[in-house]
Amino acid sequence: MQRSSPHRAVRAVASANRQRGCKAPGPMVGCQNDGAGQCPRKAKHGRGHPCGPKGDKDMARLEVNARRKVGEVHPHLYGQFIEHLDGCIYGGIFDPGSPLRDERGFRKDVLAAVRDLRVPIMRWPGGNFASGYHWLDGVGTQRHARPELAWQAIEPNTFGTDEFIAWCRAADCEPYICLNMGNGTMDEAIAWVEYCNRPGGTYYADLRRANGYQAPHAVKYWGLGNEIWGDFQIGHKRPNDYALMARDWAKVIKRLDPEVELVVCGGTGNMPTTRWDLEVLEQTAAFIDYTALHYYWGPRGEDPYYGCLAGAYDFERYLRYVEGLIEAVRRDQGVHHPIFIAIDEWNVAYHTGEYRQPYNLRDALADALFIHMMQRHCHKVKMANLAQTVNVIAPIMTSPEGLFLQTIYWP
Repeated sequence: MQRSSPHRAVRAVASANRQRGCKAPGPMVGCQNDGAGQCPRKAKHGRGHPCGPKGDKDMARLEVNARRKVGEVHPHLYGQFIEHLDGCIYGGIFDPGSPLRDERGFRKDVLAAVRDLRVPIMRWPGGNFASGYHWLDGVGTQRHARPELAWQAIEPNTFGTDEFIAWCRAADCEPYICLNMGNGTMDEAIAWVEYCNRPGGTYYADLRRANGYQAPHAVKYWGLGNEIWGDFQIGHKRPNDYALMARDWAKVIKRLDPEVELVVCGGTGNMPTTRWDLEVLEQTAAFIDYTALHYYWGPRGEDPYYGCLAGAYDFERYLRYVEGLIEAVRRDQGVHHPIFIAIDEWNVAYHTGEYRQPYNLRDALADALFIHMMQRHCHKVKMANLAQTVNVIAPIMTSPEGLFLQTIYWP
């Protein structure tokens, strides 16, 4: 990592020579093991050099080339994700009835914990919740509770767009909003971008100003739906149907605000094929900036410990396929702008039905391995969002009296 920024690093191919079985300190370049357990390297060490019984046939070579720069780790690789699910928003980051709140209803202890993590970007409002969320329900002074169908709850709408932006400013992170491509409309999406990004002089920009926010919210990152490939999703679609819809939305959103960056709904490492990714990319490549991938994994197989640690390895194979698909489609279609990858939902998840999942050291190691895997692909993976920040398979767990930090907070 570069000292100038905790989020920036270069990936290099590491390197040194090592003789298997050699127990002496220092670099093991040119170890002359005679197979009898002695390696006289007086020219190098000025002493006898004890080695194991194995000889040159077991020599292993690991090369470090610090001058070979594969890419730069973007700060957004360390992003997170909050959703209107269980206690993530209400009772998590937002709790107007808590003695731990600030004047806006934000939990001060949660804000401090997020600031300490230096989270650079936060995805909201979902997740599955996004596929049934109508943003106008959550702005202004007259707000009404609605049935929330993704998670079968009641949504009070007291935490909406303006609160999310204010919370991001307080947490010093960039907002990333996922549009409703489940039961939402193109007009609704365009209006949301207008509300957030236009300075004034149009209906929804003036509505924002009337709600007390004179300056634009300046939301740069917008997701084109969430997991529309899943039959559990509100508004589930086949790949070509979603791709045509996403292409049309992307065209008009870019006309409204050419500076935004759009994230198309890609697949997941749990899928048996990459058909979804290919069909969506073929239709949308000219208009998007990212494709979103998701991955959850947990203990599995004959050895659950190592099965959990293998999650990053399993996903990396899928990631390589998608990287190749992106470049193949760009070449075939003459797309000159880069298309990056956003792994905007990822984490260890036990899938027990219990959202307030306790984590152990193994899970923290599995998450650390996943971060290292993303860093190896930093030339293509420019955003990632740990799911979720508070109370739902989360690093931060709250109670009415305070919070505690789980093991996965630390990687």
